[in-house]
Amino acid sequence: MKDFYNRFNLWIPSPIQKINYNKYPDYEIYVKRDDLIHHDISGNKFRKLKYNLIEFYRKKAKSIIAFGGAFSNLLYTLSVISKEMNIPTTFFIRGDGYDENNPTLKFIKKNGVKMVFMSRAAFKNIRKQEFLVQLQSQYPDAYIIPEGGSNNLAVPGSGEIVDEIIEQLGHSPDYIIMDLGTGGTFAGVLDKLPDETKLIGMAAIKGVDWNKTLAQIYDGDNSFMKRTNWRILENYHFGGFAKFNNKLIDFINNYKSKYGIPLEPIYSGKMVFGFHDLLEKGFFDPGSKIVWVHGGGLQGIKGFNYLNGDVICF
Repeated sequence: MKDFYNRFNLWIPSPIQKINYNKYPDYEIYVKRDDLIHHDISGNKFRKLKYNLIEFYRKKAKSIIAFGGAFSNLLYTLSVISKEMNIPTTFFIRGDGYDENNPTLKFIKKNGVKMVFMSRAAFKNIRKQEFLVQLQSQYPDAYIIPEGGSNNLAVPGSGEIVDEIIEQLGHSPDYIIMDLGTGGTFAGVLDKLPDETKLIGMAAIKGVDWNKTLAQIYDGDNSFMKRTNWRILENYHFGGFAKFNNKLIDFINNYKSKYGIPLEPIYSGKMVFGFHDLLEKGFFDPGSKIVWVHGGGLQGIKGFNYLNGDVICF
């Protein structure tokens, strides 16, 4: 990993920025800017991949296999790493085939990654152990990273967010606010969460059994369910993964204009929208110190604008 750090100028620890919300004077609000870790190795993807890459080198694997959608932040990030570190890499991608106008796929292709496209029905098999065992036998020298990078090795890297926040603030915050996709980053933060801090997750995906998902990331350990200082809210996904409406888009554009912080509509935009709604409703204890975590993924704005027109300012 020393060679990795020599090749990439990462901003670690990522900065923490105080935001002056004049409308909410009763709260001290900060944002943990993981989106600034690196232009292309953004946010929670670096944290989830850190110990996976260490394990890749420990096992002396020869290549990497990963999974994701056609606009995947993880695949975007991994394509940069694989090119710079000279790691042969294959992506199994949910979709009908290569789209030369898709900015994420164009970037991945430019970085020399092999792409194998799978139908939506076939792609569901990547979550089955039987499929993964067969894939490993087909590629015996490959290191396989799950969709979103969310496995037990994502936990320690993501947990470092908590260590950094406490060191930067000089104390534990009262609340940490995050989005959830595949759950790996949330699991890492929950694992390191002090008892005096409450963790609030905003689900970006509809209909997930989060207890089951987190238990799988923790390799079956469900002791986290006994803790009472965390919860996941499922009413800010705007209808499901990648769903949106004009209210969300207007919020994202206005937020960047007012605070200078870009948000994307899949994860961070929904999370910050939900956070503001909770502020309006008096959800948080008066006088609270609150940190919301910007997980990055801003490359997805180009793909979103490609599909929906240039509706998000970036």
